Amino acid sequence: MSVIDVAERKGRYRAASFYFFSVMSLLTLWLSMARPQSDFLRGMWMGLTFAAAVNLLPLARWLKPRSKVARLLDDDGVREHRRISCNAGFWAAVVSSLAVAIAVQATAPLSPFDAVRIVATAAIAAAMVSFATLELRAARG
Repeated sequence: MSVIDVAERKGRYRAASFYFFSVMSLLTLWLSMARPQSDFLRGMWMGLTFAAAVNLLPLARWLKPRSKVARLLDDDGVREHRRISCNAGFWAAVVSSLAVAIAVQATAPLSPFDAVRIVATAAIAAAMVSFATLELRAARG
């Protein structure tokens, strides 16, 4: 198996894992808000969201700068997809924070911690789905 084949396989795996992380972040947010007294679910949400955010970074390139596979997994196209996905995450954060502000103004009971979690989850999920979609679309073409 060539270096290019390994990089393509790892790239597809990374994209699929991003979909998984975004769904799991949304699911744990929903479950932890349904059961606010569960510290385990809050911790699970925190861990998944942190892992999702770290996975958006070019860690392989930073940790293994001489690796040919890591270089292929962080080429110009991937960097552009990462930039676009961060832009999508930013706009998801803006829209979700405005939605939370409107909901709280209408006297919806929401703790500040839950409001921050909603905004963070929306941003991370949007960025991950955007990145995964762009990567899979590029892999097909």
